[in-house]
Amino acid sequence: MSVAAVARKDFRDGIRSRLLWGLIALFVLSIGGFGFIATRSSPDQGGAVALIGILGISALLAVVFLVPLTGLVVSIKSIVRERELGSIRILLSLPHTRAEVVAGKFIGRVGLLTVAILAGFIPAGLLFMVRVSDFPLFEYAAFVLVTILFGVMFVAVGLSVSALTETETRATIGGITAFFLLYFWQGIFNWLNGQLDLFSPTGDAFMFIQRFHLMNVFYDSLMAILSIRYEEIPNASLAAIGQSMAQGPGGAAIADQPFYLQHWFAFVILALWVAVPLGIGYWRFERTDL
Repeated sequence: MSVAAVARKDFRDGIRSRLLWGLIALFVLSIGGFGFIATRSSPDQGGAVALIGILGISALLAVVFLVPLTGLVVSIKSIVRERELGSIRILLSLPHTRAEVVAGKFIGRVGLLTVAILAGFIPAGLLFMVRVSDFPLFEYAAFVLVTILFGVMFVAVGLSVSALTETETRATIGGITAFFLLYFWQGIFNWLNGQLDLFSPTGDAFMFIQRFHLMNVFYDSLMAILSIRYEEIPNASLAAIGQSMAQGPGGAAIADQPFYLQHWFAFVILALWVAVPLGIGYWRFERTDL
């Protein structure tokens, strides 16, 4: 019950943020605007073509920029701001443990993220229903769900940074650093691997590490859900598919992959991206003298 109380309070406090409403406006304008352009440019070509239009453009903008930005913005100061103001002591003087505070704030901030994402995608979905003849509801819902899950990773990272830092300035710097590291660690790893020859580029271990790249996680999660309806979608991850294609006709069969290189395993990786930062943040918060 304490977790729910913290989550409700955190959600109510966060929903009044002007910055959050600014991000919501960006979601509405970007997703809705691209949806209008997609349906207007090809109104008679059916829902599939229109969906490709919005997913192709908005995915790049929303997944690479807006969703991570929103996830970090709603969470990066969730603990450190109350710590600076001293209100965290009041919160902990109530019957709340530090674990309940972290869990409640995480749930509350995920709620804020979900509101922001749905505010952009629901109007766009309604626009599709009105303007196209065969709106692909399942595919659209799958894309929205994976987008939310993708954002939850950044909420966890932002909350962890907030718990690890002592000032809002450090939290902001930590959030910016985390954003760039999360996207560019693969390039750094590939360079180090090329210099030190740590893993064979054709080995399963190398491909498994590549699976943790955020865009691979997003794509594999989406394909795993879509494969429920479309059996022809291969069960291999994007990293395994790319490696098989690079090896040519003599490469490993796409369908013949170990379980940790199949697309559904992306949800395990998603869980790790959430659980590990939260665990580190809680460990630090539990041992901090407030």
